[in-house]
Amino acid sequence: MIKPPLNCFTWPIRALFNRLTSGSFKASGSTPSSNSSEQNRSYRPRTTVREVSWAQAQNALQSIRTQVFIEEQGIDPADEWDPADRDAIHLLAERDGTAVGCARILDRQKIGRMAVLPSVRHKNIGSKLLRAAIQIIQDAGQTPTLGAQITAMGFYANHGFLPEGPVFDDAGIPHRTMTLTGDTSKTLMPLDAESLRFDTPTLLVAIEPHRNEGDMRINLLRLSDDEASWLTPRLCCYAATHGADTLILEIPEGEVRFPLEVPEQM
Repeated sequence: MIKPPLNCFTWPIRALFNRLTSGSFKASGSTPSSNSSEQNRSYRPRTTVREVSWAQAQNALQSIRTQVFIEEQGIDPADEWDPADRDAIHLLAERDGTAVGCARILDRQKIGRMAVLPSVRHKNIGSKLLRAAIQIIQDAGQTPTLGAQITAMGFYANHGFLPEGPVFDDAGIPHRTMTLTGDTSKTLMPLDAESLRFDTPTLLVAIEPHRNEGDMRINLLRLSDDEASWLTPRLCCYAATHGADTLILEIPEGEVRFPLEVPEQM
């Protein structure tokens, strides 16, 4: 089980980081001419996510899921295709008009069949699909839930999901149930490939984890008790699903250490 926040990890609210609005994310190197910059921007791939029905986009959805689940992961087609597709809400991600990713929502609550083609991974497409699904579910007044492959738990932990229940088998692959509970005004999501962002109505925090063997260190400014209570178990989950056995939070009062269990047991 994830341990609850310690008393020393509760603080009054603090002003937000300005990292996102600073120039720290600009690429290093020479600055291109204005004409070159405008030309590069005009050719930048554009990713969109839209809600579709099975009847509208069956061919595109089947093509993506066939490539990812059946061909890449070796899932039996009999396990992949089910009658639920007909009535599910489907999300289709397109990159410059080409279908590259998908997801589906059952009962306006359960997210599944998340897939992104191998050639376009690590380009934030999966995150866009997941955030779109979360928004649809929360707008319906429901709590987002999903069955995560054990190897993919880190991706969902990046977005604030927490595991619950035992490991279960789905199509021959071990899974854990994960849910996005708590205050919907608070969000955790990837900032870039190596960091996270924590948002509340009054706070924006850039989180930069640092790995040292089995430890993960995260430096934080002061947070309110409510913010700390929401964020701490999610950072524990994030650290555990990214291979750490101890999370060390560096706070103004000192260090707080959280021993972690493996993702299958936490």
